[in-house]
Order: sequence, then C-alpha cells, then structure tokens
Amino acid sequence: MNIQTKDLRVNTLSTNKINTRPVVYVSENELESICGVEDLQDVESYDGRLGVPKEFVDNLQAKVGQIQWMDDLASKYSNPGNVSDIRWGSGTLISKDLFLTAGHCFDSDPGTWMVPRINGTNNPILPKEIALNMKVNFNFQKDSSGILRKEESYQVVELLEYREGSIDFALIRLNGNPGERFGFIQVSKEDANINDMLCIIQHPEGKTKKIEAGPLSVLDGEKIGYSDIDTLGGSSGSAIIQFPNGKIVGVHTNGGCDSERSINYGMRITSILQNSTILQQ
Repeated sequence: MNIQTKDLRVNTLSTNKINTRPVVYVSENELESICGVEDLQDVESYDGRLGVPKEFVDNLQAKVGQIQWMDDLASKYSNPGNVSDIRWGSGTLISKDLFLTAGHCFDSDPGTWMVPRINGTNNPILPKEIALNMKVNFNFQKDSSGILRKEESYQVVELLEYREGSIDFALIRLNGNPGERFGFIQVSKEDANINDMLCIIQHPEGKTKKIEAGPLSVLDGEKIGYSDIDTLGGSSGSAIIQFPNGKIVGVHTNGGCDSERSINYGMRITSILQNSTILQQ
C-alpha cells in the first residue's frame, strides 16, 4: 500500500546549506524507501542497535497509531471506491484526543487508490469527509514473543487542520480520549540539528508497528531529511522523534532513499508550527 504524495520533485541543495552534497527528493509513489539494508524492527523486539536505546522506544511506541479506512463504505456510498478497510498511514498522539499525521492521508486523489464518490456524482468526497470514514488503531503490533496483540480502535471525529500553508501535515481529533490510556508525545518548539539521532515509529506497508532510527542528514526549506532511516508506503504521518529528548521534530511524508544521493524526508516541525494555529496555542 502506498499513499504518498503524487508530486515528483527534484530539488538540489544550494552551496550555502549546512550539507552541500546534492540531495534528490522523490515521491514514494515511484520508489520504495529502504536505505540500503532494511533495518526495520518490531517495536517490542527491538534490540537497541539502531542508534536509540530500547528503553527510549519502549517509552514512546504506545503513542503511535495506524490510520485505517472503515469497512462500511459500501453501505454509505453507491461508489465506495477501493479503499474500504485498507490500512492507510501512521501518526502520533500529541494530547488526550489530538493525533498528528500527514496531510496527504486525507487527499481526495491518492494516486492509484480511489476514495468514495459523492453519491450521484463521480466526484470524490472531500478531506473532511474522508477523515470521518477513518479510525486509528493502537497496539497493532507483536509482543516480544511474536504474538499479535489485540488492537484498539478510535473513530476520527474531526479533521481540524489539513495542509495548512501547503505544508503536508494534518491534525485530527479522536473520540474516546485515547491519550489518557496510551499517553502522548510532546511537540518540539524548535528543529533538531544536523547529525542529531532521530527515531521513526511507524506502520510500513500497513504492517505491525516497527522502529527505525538514524541521524538527521539535512534541513532544507520546509523539509527534514534522513538518508539512513527506512520507510515504506504506510509510514506516512509518522512522527520524527529526536533522541534523547523524545520530542517530535517533524512528520514523515516522503521516500526516495534509493541511491547514495537520495533521501527520505518529512516536514520539519518549525514549518508545521508556523502554519498550525492549534499547535501555536
């Protein structure tokens, strides 16, 4: 499953950047995003070898959830598209009921997928309605013995912010206040620095929860890039978490780590903060 942004862009860093090596940004619609040898590990079986301690991951992983389409689309829409029950993206609790993720998880035209059509038309439903047809699953993961845990799901009740300022992020509200059960992660007020260690807890390809980690490679415009953190379709929306403070310094949105010059990247937290009235508050 791949729902990353459709826009294929190639940007080259100018020589006044901290990292002067040319970096190619590409869409995950075209490429899987494994950076060399795949390092993804199940969160509860993590061995601490990727650059952040096991205890760090243990303290954070419960706050990460997976966005999934509801399975009743055919009962609501004469043309439900092909997304019913599909495990879609990732994201993170930042309060008792607020969930931070990628904006393109709610796009009306997600690449090769087709969202439901407005009844009586061939027009796709809009992002706010898309969100109401989704839920967020927590505990979709294997325990340390490799046994699948029982997941807990919470309905999306509102799309609060979506691609504000053309930045690829979204804030949704969940029913049931899951943050009171699973906790939440603090949003940083400032960017991480080049070579700081980053951690991304995610649901790649709609699978059970995984951990990857690596250093921050580049800050470029609204982007935060990392050339040694594996992601795949379905990882979109995962928080980029700084070690050791455990704060969110970005939201993963795109892949493209297919060669020495390519990189996976997301939206840096300062760009999100500049455009999010809710986070500013």
